[in-house]
Amino acid sequence: MIGAGAVLWVVSFATLLVVSPLGTAVSSDPGVEAIAYWVTLLPSAIGIALVLLIPQRSRARTAVVKERRPFAMTTVVLLLLAAAFPFASATIPLQGELYILGKLILLIMIPGVILLLVRESVQIDFRKSAARWWAPAIVIVVWAIVSQVAPWNPTFDIAGLDPAFVVTAAVATAVTAGVGEELFYRRWLQTRLEAGLGGCSGIVIASLVFALMHLGSHGTGDFFIDVARVIVVQGSFGLFLGIMWWRYRNLVANIIVHVFANGWAVAAALLAE
Repeated sequence: MIGAGAVLWVVSFATLLVVSPLGTAVSSDPGVEAIAYWVTLLPSAIGIALVLLIPQRSRARTAVVKERRPFAMTTVVLLLLAAAFPFASATIPLQGELYILGKLILLIMIPGVILLLVRESVQIDFRKSAARWWAPAIVIVVWAIVSQVAPWNPTFDIAGLDPAFVVTAAVATAVTAGVGEELFYRRWLQTRLEAGLGGCSGIVIASLVFALMHLGSHGTGDFFIDVARVIVVQGSFGLFLGIMWWRYRNLVANIIVHVFANGWAVAAALLAE
């Protein structure tokens, strides 16, 4: 599974280099400029390296199947919902408020209710340790400097936009993406994939599913190029978040990273007004 994921990523990256050698846009918004690949990928690479190195002597926090029947049922339901969201985004299509509502229903409300009703499927190792907090804190600070604060990162242009609308959209994104996606793709889905297939395979599959979810919001109409783009850009970011969840089992740390990734540039633009 790791080899297949690596091959898929390399093929996707090679495709992007052929069609857009200088960089790629990370959003489907009109007028968005291409960003150099090193600017997009370096933060995730640094984040992954730091997670694997800090702390050096800690062992992975495993997830194991506790009850097979509820485990199988919840895993299948989560995978179906993960496939349903990008399909609905492309066919309905889900845009604007509908996109937020669709994510709220399919990725948060429905799975949340199901997992409240069907419990005892997976057991997660949540060993108490100070390193569970200080280690991800170091990772977050370094990653944030490289990915958000450093001068080579793109800025958000707020000109012509209603600040109230921007704030509302940012809060909705923080809730549905920063919190909701980390609950769904890491806490709920990846944990079960790890328990059933092993840590590495679970991380790879969850990261791929997370990447493909972005086809609805980041697609440009060129399907194969869009798939390659989300696998490389969002897939790499998802891999970083997945390894963080596997190593630390600290959902708060994952949410902070995700909220920073989606909201730092917007917050900086609002404060500069």
